[in-house]
Amino acid sequence: MSTCTVPSHDNATSGDNLYGPRACWQELVNWAWAAFGFQNQYWDDGFGYEDACNRDLPVNRTMSAIWLLCYSAEDYNNDEYSNNCLHWARRYCWNQIDSLKAFCGDGSAVASASGSNVNLYLGYWYDQDVSVRASTLLHEARHLGGKSHNANFPSGSAFGSGGGADSSWGYEGAWMYEVLYLWWFYADGRRSTTALKQRARQEANLYIDNAFATHPGFNIA
Repeated sequence: MSTCTVPSHDNATSGDNLYGPRACWQELVNWAWAAFGFQNQYWDDGFGYEDACNRDLPVNRTMSAIWLLCYSAEDYNNDEYSNNCLHWARRYCWNQIDSLKAFCGDGSAVASASGSNVNLYLGYWYDQDVSVRASTLLHEARHLGGKSHNANFPSGSAFGSGGGADSSWGYEGAWMYEVLYLWWFYADGRRSTTALKQRARQEANLYIDNAFATHPGFNIA
């Protein structure tokens, strides 16, 4: 990249070797570019606009997450909210997000939401598996839908102290939406692997234990 450097990463473990080729489908790229308001100026200069099939670069790694949002449900054409989260997460994200933008970032966040835009940073592409990237888009979309974090992290949280947590599961905030996606991906995600689904379960339990001021009272077995 022109202003930041791609960190070391393992495309097999993250799922990019599986999803990257699928995300290179031109019709998907064309649809996502319009649906999520990609602007070329934020995705060129090394971020992958000129090389959308390169699974080491942010464009393809973002498209892999969008592919997951689109096709992880068994009946992926049915996006009614009466179905489980795998069906409607795509719809919710594109209804809330007007623009996705790529930045290097300073390491303090993997993504952020403001107005109707979501900014993505290096940690999003290289510290997260594809399933977590998909859930992060839903997390940020929930912020755009009007739910900010309303509590401090619990004592001993892996995320530190201070603000950034949701008060409870019943608040139905960004952490709840993210856990919900990962939970359903683990339980019923299609066109994936057992290893990737297990990693989604582990990440969901990390959030359950560390991102709610009042523990939800369950873990995903």
